[in-house]
Amino acid sequence: MIIQLENISLNINNFDILNSISLNVDSNETVVLLGKNGSGKTMLLKTVVGLYKPNEGYVKVFGHDINKIAKEEKNNIFRKTGYVFQKSGLFDSLTIAENVMFALQRFTNSSKSDMFEKAIELLKSTGLKNVENKFPSELSGGMQKRAGIARAIAMDPTMLLLDDPTAGLDPVLSDAIADLIIDIRERLKSAIIVVTHDMKIAYKLASKIGLLHEGRLINILPTEDFINSTDEFIRQFRTGSLEGPIPVLG
Repeated sequence: MIIQLENISLNINNFDILNSISLNVDSNETVVLLGKNGSGKTMLLKTVVGLYKPNEGYVKVFGHDINKIAKEEKNNIFRKTGYVFQKSGLFDSLTIAENVMFALQRFTNSSKSDMFEKAIELLKSTGLKNVENKFPSELSGGMQKRAGIARAIAMDPTMLLLDDPTAGLDPVLSDAIADLIIDIRERLKSAIIVVTHDMKIAYKLASKIGLLHEGRLINILPTEDFINSTDEFIRQFRTGSLEGPIPVLG
C-alpha cells in the first residue's frame, strides 16, 4: 500500500480540521476527494506529506510513518512524490523552466541542457509553449497551474497529490490534463489523490471517490457505486441540490 491513513485527526488552535479519517491508496489507483470549501480536503493532502502532523492516528507512505522517519528517509520519499498546490506554488524568483527543473536539479545528476529539454517537453505535455523563460507573474492563473503540474511530474512520481488541478481551465484543456494524469498513473503505477470540484473530471479519473464534510470522510466508494449511491450526503453533492444535510451556507 503506497498511502495509508489510519484514524487520523487534526486539531489546530482547538479547531477540528480532520476527524478520524482512514484511507488507503494503492499503486495504479486514483482516489478523488470531493467536498465543499473548508471541508478539509487540502489539509488532508498536506497531512499526507507531513506538512501537518495529526494529533491522533498515523500516516504511512511507502510503508513508512511520515512523521517518524529521519530526514534522509523523508527526502527519499519526496523524490518519489509529486504535489500540485491549490495556487500552483511556483517560485516567483525562478523562470518557469527553472521551476520545472527544481526537483531535477536537487535529486538528479542530469546535465542542465538535458534538464532544460525535459522541462520543455513537460510544459508541452500540459499545453504550454514558449513560456520557459517567463516568470510566474507573467502567466495567467490557469497557465501557472499547468506549470505546477509539469513541475510535479518531472521526477516521474509514484505518489502524486493534486489539489484542484483543473481549476480555471477550459473543458478541453481540463480533459487533456485528466488524460495526462491517467497516463502517469498507468505508466508509473502511481498512487494518486486528486482534490477537485469538477464532477466530470472526478468520474473520468477516479478509481474511488470520497466525500468530505466538516473534516469527516462521509464515505468512499468505487466510482460506479458513488454515481449510483442513495446516501443523502452523496446524492446532494452529486446533484448540487439545495435540499439535504449539507448546508448551502457555512
